[in-house]
Amino acid sequence: MTRIAHNGNLGPPDGRTIAQRIRIILGSKESIGNLRISTQVIEFDLFAKDQRELSSFQESLEKEVGKIVTLKLLDEQIKDDREKRAILREGIDLFNEERFWESHEMLERIWHPAKGQERDVIQGIILTAAALVHAQKDRKETSLGMMKKAREKLGNAEDYEGINLRLLRDRISRIIEKQDPKPFKITLLMG
Repeated sequence: MTRIAHNGNLGPPDGRTIAQRIRIILGSKESIGNLRISTQVIEFDLFAKDQRELSSFQESLEKEVGKIVTLKLLDEQIKDDREKRAILREGIDLFNEERFWESHEMLERIWHPAKGQERDVIQGIILTAAALVHAQKDRKETSLGMMKKAREKLGNAEDYEGINLRLLRDRISRIIEKQDPKPFKITLLMG
């Protein structure tokens, strides 16, 4: 996954144009996928056949589009032996950096083994991240539908592992009410 900084003047509606431009720069329609635009970063999957092509793509992107702030290989299996709380915290930190896809992926590591209400709460946070991925792709209706599912999954608990769930549900409700999915930060009750 590649993340390229932008000056803040781009938004999800610019996604199609940016994707076309990047494909032209790289000389291949199949070179990128799943482009998303956050308030400061263009994020997309970059497909290269080998390290040489990847290096060439990196050079072209930095020259023609902007500074690459993240280049993460996603085809490697990651074993994560950290405690649940550390993984949860990293997932929330990624969420608060508008790295919603990565947040979703990170939180799935603790969602799979979870049970009962804990599983539902984690899924609610994952669905919120996924909804904001769709907002970054300018898919407003899909985003709002996922926000509704996320709010349901979060249940009625006040907090979970230091996350203010009441405030999270309130923010989701405001997004649904205003029909305007915008990024926000998840508030932690403790550091």
